Order: sequence, then structure tokens, then C-alpha cells
Amino acid sequence: MAEAALDAAPSKSLAVPSKAAPLPEALCKVPPVPVPEALSKALPPVPDALSKASIPVPEAVSKAVGLPEVPSKAGQPTFPEVPSKAAPPVPPVPEESGKPKSLVMGDETFQFAAGLQEAYQEMDFTACSVLSTQNITAREANPFPPVMKGRVRHMVNPVTIGKTFPAGSFEELVFFLPGLSFSVPKELGTSDRPLYAYRVHQFVFHLLRSSKSLLKGDGLLHVVWPEETCLMSSPCGAAGIELVQLLNHLGCKQTTEKYSMEAIKVECIKPIVFGGFCLELPEWLQNLQMLSFSLDTKPIPLPLSVALQLNPDLELVSIKGAANVAGVDAPPEMAPLKAKLIHEAIARKARLKEIYGQPQEMVSNYDLVKEALAPDPDALLSIPMEAFMMTLDELPHFSICLKFQVLEDQPNISHAQLDVLDPRLPTRVARPAPPAPATAPPLPPPALPKKRSRPKEEEWGEMKFYCPLTKICTATPEKMREHMEGELYKKFAAKDSTWESSEERRDMLFDLEEAEEAKRPKKSEKGEKGDRDRGKGKSKGKGKRDGKDKGGKSGGKSGGKSGGKKGGNSGGKNRY
Repeated sequence: MAEAALDAAPSKSLAVPSKAAPLPEALCKVPPVPVPEALSKALPPVPDALSKASIPVPEAVSKAVGLPEVPSKAGQPTFPEVPSKAAPPVPPVPEESGKPKSLVMGDETFQFAAGLQEAYQEMDFTACSVLSTQNITAREANPFPPVMKGRVRHMVNPVTIGKTFPAGSFEELVFFLPGLSFSVPKELGTSDRPLYAYRVHQFVFHLLRSSKSLLKGDGLLHVVWPEETCLMSSPCGAAGIELVQLLNHLGCKQTTEKYSMEAIKVECIKPIVFGGFCLELPEWLQNLQMLSFSLDTKPIPLPLSVALQLNPDLELVSIKGAANVAGVDAPPEMAPLKAKLIHEAIARKARLKEIYGQPQEMVSNYDLVKEALAPDPDALLSIPMEAFMMTLDELPHFSICLKFQVLEDQPNISHAQLDVLDPRLPTRVARPAPPAPATAPPLPPPALPKKRSRPKEEEWGEMKFYCPLTKICTATPEKMREHMEGELYKKFAAKDSTWESSEERRDMLFDLEEAEEAKRPKKSEKGEKGDRDRGKGKSKGKGKRDGKDKGGKSGGKSGGKSGGKKGGNSGGKNRY
């Protein structure tokens, strides 16, 4: 009935735009056809059969447009599909299920995390990777596994993971082959040397320190790691990695294993090792184990010899066996490392004065900071002796070994870099500046001419040039210029916005220019010396001419002995 009414009803007259061509006069005089009252009101509802039916596209239209033919089921007309470009994967919205949460780190392609989620559905696992979605897709992996339901994060810096999620977001942490997924720096060459073990130990320590703030309270840490016998046959087996001993040393206590690797499908275990994707699982990774440790949220205790090499702005770090100072309150437990190092320096103030004052003879500083030897667990985070055997040409700075990157095309935002002191370079003792007089007149603003704004620091080990930004000394200005073009200097300069306009930078450049100017040949002095020589020759010749003119030959030489005595005397007077 509705279709018959629509066919029988005349359509309303259309309004013509003002800019269109005018209609003929005969058409303009035709009176408008009145619309039936039934149609002027609301139209009756369309039946369900008509609303669900789809209108087929005529064959002529589909061939003209070039649409592909789509097979249709019997009695069900369908629209032809229009070809479109492949859209990038859209991350699903994470769902809140109320289950306990666990964070998986080190699984760069999310395949292990997906297998773990399928095996243990009573937990909600969240995974993070240093790679981007393009990096994972290019390696034929899914950057958003459906089983994870959107609980994945890309381009995450593992060293600063504590700032990626809100504090207290998880009950458990999972480390998947920590430190082994990154490529080996070219300065190290191979992974079978003690420096590589030190690199892995430092990464695990910083990863544990940063992720501790994500726990709601005392939780569990699960570590996927090869068995000891299998690890010895790996490319890094001779390096001396002691992961279980290190975690026990950092305050983790081993407990009964909660998860089993046998419950995870074999096809889900395809890790990235040493910067390469494993199409086939290596033999030394065949027997993986998932160890469990109890973990608290307290700061990690470290020996003073190790703490002195770290960045003083780190948090959740304490000093093992901290000294007590009479009349001085110890810093709070959650204070940064800088405050705790200052407290240790105050406790050793008298000893420091004895060493770095002005003694009459050399004083030994052997017992100032005790350093652990190799069998001691405290030595796992200490710099190995191999570092002192490498020259500065082989390894310009020790922090180059502590750069963590998986792929060459990995985003820069997820590159991890650990800042440590290079023990091969001389250090400088910071002394307080002398107090200024109380009635000193205000000094004029420092001028930019070539003049130092402050006295030059004392030389240390014949290292004449000092960079206040990176605390590095060099023996020649060329080495300092080379250091200023390196990555370490550029990284520190990018962090300090006031460095480019600081007085310390102007003083350093003044010292470099002064040294470079002193090495250049002094052409002006050679020219002046030549002018003096030419002046002497002219005056000598002038004296000879005076003698010839006034006293003759004999008068010029002997003062005028014969034939020109009077003239010779006068010539001699004029000469002298």
C-alpha cells in the first residue's frame, strides 16, 4: 500500500536556484499541484521486509563502473565489494576484567606474551616492546595479537618503563630473556667477553629498579632464562653471566615456580636474540625455564664502590652498609642517590681532607672505598678488569658499551642508554669556591672579549683541557674538538638548555683557541726580525759613504791619517 501511494502521489515542485537559467513563461504560469493531506503528514512506516531488502545494482551500471562481480546466495541480493587499500591495524581498546595483572618485558614481538595469555587465562598480561608496529609487521608478526585484547605497548624504553604506566598498576612482572634481545655493539665485537656480562647485569639492575614502582606491593618476578648447561653452550656462555645470583644479590628471593614453559605452545617461542629474529629456535634455547622470585618495593642496596659509578639522580637505590654520622640525620629511604652519596662523603670528611688537602707526602686512599673482588656477589655490578685493557681509540667512552638497541630501523625514542663514569679517565675533585667578601662592589657584566671569566682549573695528569659538561679531560685541543663532535657531548648538550650560553663553555672555547693559536707559526715576528736585519745593512752602508765623501778611503778607515786628516776626523764624528 505504501508503494502504491508513493507511485500515485505527484511530487512537489522543486525550487530553482537564483543563478540557474530562467524557466519558460508557460511553465511559470502553471498552478502548483496540491499535495494530498495524507502525504503532507508523516508517512506511514516502511515494512520490515522493505527496510532489510537491499537494492541490486543493474548489470550495465556495474560493468560501466568496473566493479567486480560478487557471488550471492540464493534469494539474497548483495552489493558488489569496492576494492580498497589495506588499512593499518587499529589497536583495540583494552578491556578491564578485574583479574590480576602482570607486565611482560623483553618479548619484542608479543608472541610469547600471547602464548602465556592463552595458557593462563586467569591473569591479564600486558606486554611492551621497544619496536614499532612497522618493525613488527615487517617481520611477519602481529603487532596487536587478538588474545591480548589491546594490552600491548610499542616503542617503550625499558630503562624508563616506570614512567610509562601509572604506579601500582601490576601484581607481577615477567622478564623474557632480559638483555639478550639487543644487538652487540660493534665496539665489543663479540658477546663472549666479561664486558658483555657486565652489560647484561647493568641492564637487569636498571630494568628491575625502574619497574619496581609499578608493583602494587610485594609481588612476584618471573624470569624466562635458559638452563645453566645450555647457557654455557650459547654465544655468550664464556662471558660469565650470573643472572640468578645477581637477582638474589639485588633483594629477590627465589620461590616455587608459578608458571611452566610446557604449558606454552612451541610456536609462540620465537624470540629475538642478539638483534636477529630466530626462525628456528637455537639448541641452547630448547630448555627454557621460568623462575619465580618474591619482590618488594624497597630501594635496591648496592655497595658504595658500585654506587659511585652510577648517575646520582637515580631513585630506588640505597647504599649497603651506610655510615652513621653523629649529629647528622640520615637521608630518607626513598631519597635520590645523590643525597645518600653526600651523607657518605660527610662521614669520610676527615679522611678526604687528609688525602686531598695539602699533605707533605703522598697518602694512600686504599681504604677509603672498599671494592669487592670477583668471587663476591657485590662484584657482579663492578666494572671488569678488561675495561682497563682497552685503549681510548678502541673504546672512546665506556657508556658506548651500555647502549641497547635491537634493530637499525628501531625508533630513537626506545633506544636505552645507561650513564656511567669511565674509570679509565681521570676524575676531578670538586672543591667549594672561596667565599666572596661581604662588601665587594657589584661587578660589571662579563664581557665577551678573549678573557677567561674565572681562573683556570689545575691540570690533572697532564690533561690540560677540561669539559665541564661531560667532566672529561683531554691532553690536546684536537682531542677535545673530537670529543665535542661525539655523541656523548651532543647528548649532554641537548639535556642542558643553558650550556650554549654558559660561561663555562666560553672559557673552554677560549682555552682551545688560545692553545690552537700558540701552535700556529708566528709570521709577524719573522717579518719584524727581517726588517731589523735590513735596517742594519742600510746604516752600515751609509757609514761607508760618509767616510768616502768626507775623508776619502784612508780617512774612512783610519780616521784620516794622510791626505785627509781633517776630513777623516769629521767623518768619524758623524758616524758615531
